[in-house]
Amino acid sequence: MNFLVINMEALTLGSIVLPNIIFMLYFIQQGRTAVVALPVIFFYVMAKTVPYAIRSFGNVKNPYRILLTSSCLALGGVGLAFFKPLLPEGATLLGIGMGCLKPAYQQLKDEYHQQGTWHYSRASLVGIFYLLIILGLGMWLSYFTLAAFMGELFLMIVLGIILVIKLPTPWPGTSAFSGPFNWRPVIATLIIFGIAMGARGLKQTGSLPLTFLTLGMWIIMLMGFGQLQSRFKSSRLWTFWTSATTNFLLIYSLFYFDTLNLTPQLFLAYGLFILATIGGLLLSPRLRNRACWRIIFPGAAVGLLFSLFPSNWCFLAGLFITSLCCSSINALTWPFYQNDSTIPPLNNRFIRQHFNILGTVISQITLISLLIITNFLFNDHGRQILHAYYAHTPNHALGEPLWLTRVICVALLVFMMVFLINRQSLDNDHS
Repeated sequence: MNFLVINMEALTLGSIVLPNIIFMLYFIQQGRTAVVALPVIFFYVMAKTVPYAIRSFGNVKNPYRILLTSSCLALGGVGLAFFKPLLPEGATLLGIGMGCLKPAYQQLKDEYHQQGTWHYSRASLVGIFYLLIILGLGMWLSYFTLAAFMGELFLMIVLGIILVIKLPTPWPGTSAFSGPFNWRPVIATLIIFGIAMGARGLKQTGSLPLTFLTLGMWIIMLMGFGQLQSRFKSSRLWTFWTSATTNFLLIYSLFYFDTLNLTPQLFLAYGLFILATIGGLLLSPRLRNRACWRIIFPGAAVGLLFSLFPSNWCFLAGLFITSLCCSSINALTWPFYQNDSTIPPLNNRFIRQHFNILGTVISQITLISLLIITNFLFNDHGRQILHAYYAHTPNHALGEPLWLTRVICVALLVFMMVFLINRQSLDNDHS
């Protein structure tokens, strides 16, 4: 049982990362064409869209049923992906399954904690290292055959389903959602779908129609950003900010180091991010008092500003500092979701995921839009940076637009952080 729990912790932690790496490796190994980019695009879009789509069915009433259904859909998706002609369909089904896997599992764990029946307190930490082993082994196996890496994921999902079947359901006979069907969330779902499709599709293909879709969705996002800041509590906006910040650092690192042919530093950036995430989780219990909070919030801003120095090592150091602070902030804001009386029971994890996804997709579409604009200003060619990435053709002449994009993104993130700090204390979220 202990191993099954550790496996499930690793699976939920890697629910987006593992399939994304598998489909990216497929994209790279098959020549980086638009056709072979479809699996990674479809997976990403569905994984980001489905958590918003399920809101149309009402509030979550039975996370156990959602977890079991999501696991089975994910298993079916991997099964289809083994057959190359059905790889895009498999990636789509896998994205649907993985979209709600993590919040459903975490919500189920929260219920067991409240009942005093969960006795696997160290499984989360062990699951992180287990995931790292799975990633390392999968990357090594992919040099021989990508099917072996997919086999790893298939086995993890099978073991996850076995665990779910063994666990008792706290809500027997209860439907997954409260119902009835509501059309209002469909609008937000379509917007998220458009943003995710535009950003990820353009990143992988450099398509001209997707360029216009991306810029159009970015303008729509800017028009609605004021409502986001005025309607929601600080804890939710901090979730949005931390996910936007870490996603910017990771995606920018991918463009920057890949375009300049600095692959070792790209791997170092992702390694530092993983270490910072683990460090932030370990550090957060020591930062419960308010005085420490006043250090950790500005610490993220200091890391962002440090990343602007004209040195790759300064950027990497800034990435580590910022990611460490963001990981701690994420852990520190969770109690405010738990104590938020405006969130229906059993929906805390799902609400948090909504703002996490929102920060991720908005960060990505903002970064890509700015890359297009700055590159057009410098080189009269908006998609040159995107071509350098997806075709893997290093171009050192793109250093200036890349650096200007970094400056603008950091300025936006720091400005929003200052706004959030001045807006209200997180302590006011209890009211």
